Amino acid sequence: MTIDPALRTALADAGAVNAFFAVETAPGRDARYPLSDLWRGGDLLERECRAVRAGLAAAAGLPLAAVEQRAAASLCYQGLASRLLSPQVAAALCHGVVAPPAALRWRVAGGRLRLALGEGAGAAAAADRPRAEAAADLLAEHVLSAVLVPLADALRARSRLAPRLLYGNAASALAGAASALAAARPPRAADAFTLARLLLDRPPLRGLGAFAPAGGTGFARRTCCLYYRVPGGGVCGDCPVAARRRNG
Repeated sequence: MTIDPALRTALADAGAVNAFFAVETAPGRDARYPLSDLWRGGDLLERECRAVRAGLAAAAGLPLAAVEQRAAASLCYQGLASRLLSPQVAAALCHGVVAPPAALRWRVAGGRLRLALGEGAGAAAAADRPRAEAAADLLAEHVLSAVLVPLADALRARSRLAPRLLYGNAASALAGAASALAAARPPRAADAFTLARLLLDRPPLRGLGAFAPAGGTGFARRTCCLYYRVPGGGVCGDCPVAARRRNG
């Protein structure tokens, strides 16, 4: 079986934006796991959450127990959401395709999960509609519903995290992907922000964040990722905690 050439081209191009857009597109001999292994049992999710928690503790020079398990799990989900959404946003808007879940794999590199393109499954192509609308449909089906929802359910089962918190993380990841793509590919900037706005108006992201009105690109989320609870963490630029502090 071979790797779909359309997906390989689209995802290789996406990877030039930044590290969150990276997907390994070359065949490999290392162990690779279906995306669904992350939420259908096994220890991939536990290992990734543990690695995030250990990294946060090491960055603060503190023992593992100093970092709340819930905060680490929240940030783990946000990181995974960024890596799952970003390359697909670029592939959909720049090439009119996305990788369905069956076309992607997890590989472990440096103790962390990384995305890789698998063999056999073909690209999901955009319908003949305005670019951002067609891309939003692809992302809603193949990333939000098929991957981020079951992943959130799995994390909630182990970490007592509210759905709105986790999907707020996904909303923030989507906004970050749109902003990064707009900066790297100016001809796609308008489509990137339109796509993000369309997805932010659909479940499960509806009501969890918004860009500034009148075509603005500043983003504010409605729930907090808990980074402020990590030693030395502070608050993120799009965080409602930061907004409350600014407003007294």
